[in-house]
Amino acid sequence: MEVEVLKSKIQSIFSKHTAVQVYMLLKQKGDFVLKLANLEDEKTEPEVRTLFEGFIKDTIIANENIEICELSTDDERMNAIYHYDYSEYPEELSLFQSFNIKTSVSMYDKFNFIEDDLRNLYGYIIYIGTMDEGVLLFKKHYSITLIKRDSFLLGLKKSKERFELVSEDDMLRLNGDVQLISVDGEIYVLDIKVLTQNMKFNKLITKAADETITAIDAIGILEDIQVLRDTVEDFSFARRLSKVKKTSPIFELGIPKETIIQFTKTTRQLAGKFKYSDDGQTIRLDTKKSKDAFIKLMNDSFLRSELTNQYYETAAKDKLE
Repeated sequence: MEVEVLKSKIQSIFSKHTAVQVYMLLKQKGDFVLKLANLEDEKTEPEVRTLFEGFIKDTIIANENIEICELSTDDERMNAIYHYDYSEYPEELSLFQSFNIKTSVSMYDKFNFIEDDLRNLYGYIIYIGTMDEGVLLFKKHYSITLIKRDSFLLGLKKSKERFELVSEDDMLRLNGDVQLISVDGEIYVLDIKVLTQNMKFNKLITKAADETITAIDAIGILEDIQVLRDTVEDFSFARRLSKVKKTSPIFELGIPKETIIQFTKTTRQLAGKFKYSDDGQTIRLDTKKSKDAFIKLMNDSFLRSELTNQYYETAAKDKLE
């Protein structure tokens, strides 16, 4: 989805007479379950809706410079959200990915402070919209959250199930920032750290890195492919490696290894970056610098300006029409 289409879609949903539902994602005995937070109060429900709508409006709708990139080709841009384009989902993301408002309203019990334990709270799934369309949000819960100026306290009145605004004990600290948003069934990541640090996303990264290594091995450009396999244990390196197969035009265009080898030997910016096998037909990776340079090479990060004939290094691959 193009960024302007996404903005328009969210704005259209928010402009309607919408309601908000907050589901508490609990991890109990190794399994994730959802419990509905009862916000049926004329003051609490509008406040919660305004809180999260305000964050999305500021972060996405009113942000003139924001871009949408594919998560699998993340090049760490400063002002971007990432479309989740993997076919698999971490366990922590499964209930968010499969959430359906029409079945959820009758499927899940209400959170009860007597029966449920806040210590099991993993995060929140927030739905803003109507029964026909809406915006789905994910917010990670952290056991220690500072109370900021743009937040309020959400708690439980004694001996009741209903959540209301409170200033006493038995309260949750809630602000409007979220890490994931889903519109029309497509998930967009606002904060990649929530995936890598809290959702075991590294398993998908490792799998994609292994696929890249297999593709590189098929070219036959390395003297010893095991050197790359050994580096996958380094998550930072694996993450960079995982993007190569999908983003690099080397694989898309089927560039032969002879052309690549020649490029490394004749391009001034790559001089001295690599050593070669005795016959000069394959690259030998024997240092961290050579491994880093090889990832950049296979990602086609060395580009030449047609105007100045200068070479530049770039991670972005925004094709021009």
